[in-house]
Amino acid sequence: MRMMFSLAKKVLKSRKGRTILSIGGIAIGFTLLVSSHILMSTLEKANEDIVKQKYGNYDIIVGYQTSNKFLSQNKIQKINEMKDVQATTPFLYPYIGKDHNYKSEMEIQPMYVGLRNNSLAKEHQFTKLSSGQLPRANEVVVPYSLAKSKNLKIGSKLTFPFPPNKDQTVRVSGIMQKDKHLYSIVIFSYDWLSKVTSQEGHTTTLMIKLQDWTKKKEVFQNLKEMDPKFFIDSQSRMDKEREQLGGLKPVVQGLDIAVLIGSALLLVSTLQMSVQEKKKELATLRLLGARRNQISWLVIFESIILFTLSAIIGLLLGIGISFVLKDLIIKISGISVKSMHIDWISLIYTVGIGVFITMIASIIPAVLASKLSPIQAYQQSFDTNHKGKSIFPIISMVLLLGSLLLSMYNYIKLHDTNLYIISAFIVFISMVLGVSFFLKGTVRILSFIVKPLLKQYSLLAGRNAIRQMRRSTQIAGVIMLGVVISIVGISVLSIIRDTTEKTIMDQYPLDHVIDSNSSYDEPGLPLTFYNQVGSIKGIKSVPVYKEALVFTQNLNQSEIKKNSDVMFYNINGRNEFMAALLGVDFDKLDDVLSVEAIKGSIDHDKLDNGGVVLTEYAAKTLGYKLGDTIKLINDNQLSFKKGSLQYINENSAEKIVNLKVTAIIKDYPMEEGPKDMGIYTSPKFMKENFNTNSISEVHYKVTDSSLKDDIQEEVEVLVGNQSSSKIIVYDRQAELQTLYNQFNQRVTILLASVALICLLAMIGLMNSMASSLRERSREFATIRALGSKTNNVVRLALVEGVMITSSGGILGIIFGSILLNQLLLALDAKSMVFPWQITLVYLVIAPLMGVLATIFPAIYLAKKNILRDLSS
Repeated sequence: MRMMFSLAKKVLKSRKGRTILSIGGIAIGFTLLVSSHILMSTLEKANEDIVKQKYGNYDIIVGYQTSNKFLSQNKIQKINEMKDVQATTPFLYPYIGKDHNYKSEMEIQPMYVGLRNNSLAKEHQFTKLSSGQLPRANEVVVPYSLAKSKNLKIGSKLTFPFPPNKDQTVRVSGIMQKDKHLYSIVIFSYDWLSKVTSQEGHTTTLMIKLQDWTKKKEVFQNLKEMDPKFFIDSQSRMDKEREQLGGLKPVVQGLDIAVLIGSALLLVSTLQMSVQEKKKELATLRLLGARRNQISWLVIFESIILFTLSAIIGLLLGIGISFVLKDLIIKISGISVKSMHIDWISLIYTVGIGVFITMIASIIPAVLASKLSPIQAYQQSFDTNHKGKSIFPIISMVLLLGSLLLSMYNYIKLHDTNLYIISAFIVFISMVLGVSFFLKGTVRILSFIVKPLLKQYSLLAGRNAIRQMRRSTQIAGVIMLGVVISIVGISVLSIIRDTTEKTIMDQYPLDHVIDSNSSYDEPGLPLTFYNQVGSIKGIKSVPVYKEALVFTQNLNQSEIKKNSDVMFYNINGRNEFMAALLGVDFDKLDDVLSVEAIKGSIDHDKLDNGGVVLTEYAAKTLGYKLGDTIKLINDNQLSFKKGSLQYINENSAEKIVNLKVTAIIKDYPMEEGPKDMGIYTSPKFMKENFNTNSISEVHYKVTDSSLKDDIQEEVEVLVGNQSSSKIIVYDRQAELQTLYNQFNQRVTILLASVALICLLAMIGLMNSMASSLRERSREFATIRALGSKTNNVVRLALVEGVMITSSGGILGIIFGSILLNQLLLALDAKSMVFPWQITLVYLVIAPLMGVLATIFPAIYLAKKNILRDLSS
């Protein structure tokens, strides 16, 4: 073994140029692996710190939204004993909900919150103070807005009611930070508040910190099993911001694997070249008594030296490049990074996986070398008649044809997402098994196409490329890999971006949304609030009123559209449909967003007197026409009894409302998606018949951009003056910018990885062509001796290189397009897509790669001495 290791070192030293190129190419793969790992770890750490600072270092809040229900000590103990729970702390809301006995006394008071002064409680948004400290007994923390409006300072005194007990005067111990969501909350000491409200030992909600936030789903399920009536706040916004970066991780990992595969193919190509060049030397060793396994170990030792040096160089370069790219990554990701974070254990583990992959790849040429026949090795010095196993092309073609037929049948008949994914996997296997076969066919076709331009050079270059097929396969395979990744990756990312962009535009038809964030049975924002927003100079606004949940009472089943996905409910023995009945101010809506009535007309007097408007989709699905009567009943008149919905009492039938279809519109612009099944009437009718007159959302757009900052301030003041602390203000442009940033992050990383894959292919091709041309130097010398010019020899070599890279690019485009459409069909795409722009780019880049990789070896060959080559 020691002798074989020494011999492997001598072999690599004898071919310094090739060895240096190979080490450089493989080191690039390791460099990307190391740098992406470090940068990803750094971004994750920085993003996690930002998220924790913004939302608090806790994961779940569980409990009730009523002051009449509390978490028992038994339940709290069970929660603390859950294996994924690290710590908990209690909160008390003595007057939360509508069902407590002191509603009239506490209606104008802010929300009382009792908490303990411990490290976990301090993670809550309530405890972020601009000054002072958390309360002790007889103390309170007040919101910034209250302190400002009443000129309160630390030490100021306030008197609050604490029914059923007497009023208490407390000292201001702290003032919260300025926050638009915390305008009506005051904080007391948990123990003191429970005592003065006679609720000792009561816990309304429990804040939970987990060992690992990724286990949140399992804990959520356990809590729901413990009590289905639990209200659980799982910090979904916090998780969403985590996932914005977390969604980047699979992309990076997938590209790392692709680059490692490219590095492994480059290693295989390098070792095959080494075996090819040493055929006579290996044959001599066999004749001198060397065993087959010793020949294998010689090649394996070469690979060990190559990937060990490459891994060390890649590790050092990766660490260095990570620090160099720090500012660029901050700019791309939009995340502030204070210092680089290196998880050494994970990094070494990752590099170890890369070493393992390249080591496994070296087995292929090692096995080929051990099977080398000594007699054949003396007869030929290079691979002129490489023949692959004919069974692989047959299997490849059968798999490819079977995959396409399966996809077509699935598209026409089944529409099963899993079958599309299986088809895509079959296409990938077909590509791997048949790459040599497809490459030969593509080279022959290219030779025929360019024959009129290059005459004899096209056929000769094509034959040379096929003669070197074992080497060409790896190089073309790397190029195919890069092309497939970029076609599939960029196209899928672009389609997801466009789809998400459309969803955001549908969700926010105007620039901004003020959402009351109220549940179905809670009042929304008062109408006066909308009028105040509408009076702000420089905007146009549209109100969205609170809806009423209703059920039809005269649905004609025979008129229902066949194959519709409508869900029906059994009400008193009849199948009926559940819908949202919503008041709409069509005048204000049409002033900002056009509403098209395709049948009938939107008459406000008719709407006030029981007229309704349906969307075209709802009318066709439910079978309603102009003039039809829809009988509806409010959901509060129904209850679930004996397996079906029934009237709550004998008077419920009298509460049925008769509505008449007076107009059918194309769509309701404030509703997301095309399948809108809402029923629309006037706000006046909703107020008179359903006692619904509050606003769920206010949508507005800025018509005067010069007033944007002033408008924002006025909106914040109006929101701050509302008693609800749950109001959320959305900015459509901010949502879109987040989407574009995420898209740019992923595309930048993808393109960088594809560029490295292409660089690996160029290095491999340069290495391969240098070796191949050197082996065929006598052939080229003969061509020159017969009168061919030096330029013709260079041109011949360049055409050969261009054919290899162009064939890889073309095959990558074909297989990439097939895989892309398989995946798009799995994502429920409605039509086939061909990536024309990426195709045109690669039809230019692929030949250019061949020229750049071949030009220097070709020029070197053209300058060699003819007589010396002929005599060798």
